[in-house]
Amino acid sequence: MKTHTVKKAAVLTLSAFLMTSVLTGCGNKDVVQETVVSTIPVTAETVIMQDFDKTVTLGGLTAAENTVNVIAKVSGMEQIKAVNVKVGDKVRAGQVLAVLDSELSSITLNNAQLQYDNAYTNYENGKQLFELGAVSQNELNQLKMAFESANNQMRQAQMSVDYATVTAPISGTVTMSNANVGSYATASAPMFEIANVETLEISTGINEQNVSKIAIGQEVLLRINSYSDQWMSGRITEISKVMNTQTKNYPVTIAMENKDDALVAGMYAEIEVVVDHAAGVLVIPVDAIVYKEAQPVVFVVQPDGTVKESHVVLGMNDGDYYVIDEGLNLGDQIVVKGNGDLVNGSAVTVVTLDGVAQDYIGAADDVATENNEEITEENNEEMNEETNTDSTDENTEPSDSADNTAEPSAE
Repeated sequence: MKTHTVKKAAVLTLSAFLMTSVLTGCGNKDVVQETVVSTIPVTAETVIMQDFDKTVTLGGLTAAENTVNVIAKVSGMEQIKAVNVKVGDKVRAGQVLAVLDSELSSITLNNAQLQYDNAYTNYENGKQLFELGAVSQNELNQLKMAFESANNQMRQAQMSVDYATVTAPISGTVTMSNANVGSYATASAPMFEIANVETLEISTGINEQNVSKIAIGQEVLLRINSYSDQWMSGRITEISKVMNTQTKNYPVTIAMENKDDALVAGMYAEIEVVVDHAAGVLVIPVDAIVYKEAQPVVFVVQPDGTVKESHVVLGMNDGDYYVIDEGLNLGDQIVVKGNGDLVNGSAVTVVTLDGVAQDYIGAADDVATENNEEITEENNEEMNEETNTDSTDENTEPSDSADNTAEPSAE
């Protein structure tokens, strides 16, 4: 009996073995050979067509769109009689914030009222007398001037009384209060600060290469990490035409809505601004690009499990992705990880495609399986031949006996 020996090659996680074996027979001995072809594990992505936006990242601090200081309109010092708000309170335009002592102003107003009434009466009487010729034009003019002066003094006194009631000039949130009951208000020190934080502004800057690529009213994306990792929308409201000589950037102002007053002034905002756009182009990650002799190259996975080196022409980029102008086709599978040691024709195993782990571990595995099937088929054929030969020998032996038995009879 012949002994058939087949060596089996184990396929490791990321490598495949190709085998050829020669069977041993009686009287002769053949050599069993193994050829091992290792594949390189790679991650691949399919080239797709999409719109591409080139963006730049800017940064700046949030600030209230409008901030005002509320100062008492007094000529000297007036004692504060009441304070109606505190820091953090929301107020509307015209709302009473504080009340000052108005006793002296009221007295002044009463005196001014008396002078006004007297001047008015004298002027009206003077007009009647002038009609009768009892007073001259010059005398009437003097009466008129006295009346107008009294009117101005009364109005001024009335304003002093009105100014004793301190009101909010804008709607917003009280961000500072320097008013306490019993203290004195002066025209030199703000009593309150009110900020309109329903809309926040971010002051930032953009370089000369990109300032001409943005426009007032353009939408931008903002993210304030201290508040949330979600992107919010804003718009460009101002673009300066004069460069800041210190930063070498052009000042840009961006406005954003502060929904539910969740944000406060002074937060750092990250801003993404689109400065270029391309529609329907091939886009690949920067990791897919390697450089051979200073030329950009991308490795394209072939159906036979090897890679082909493709020289590409790069278009615009945003630092993470590149637009490919030439060198690739829609649907190509390109290597994005594991391409550092590849050369043209390298055997690879795609372990992840478009972010999905692959059960199929390589073309070399198919070759190894095919060789194993051929070896098994050859073994079966030889075993069948041996069985047939043994059967023939057994069938031949009785015939020989019969012939030997017949021969003596012939004699």
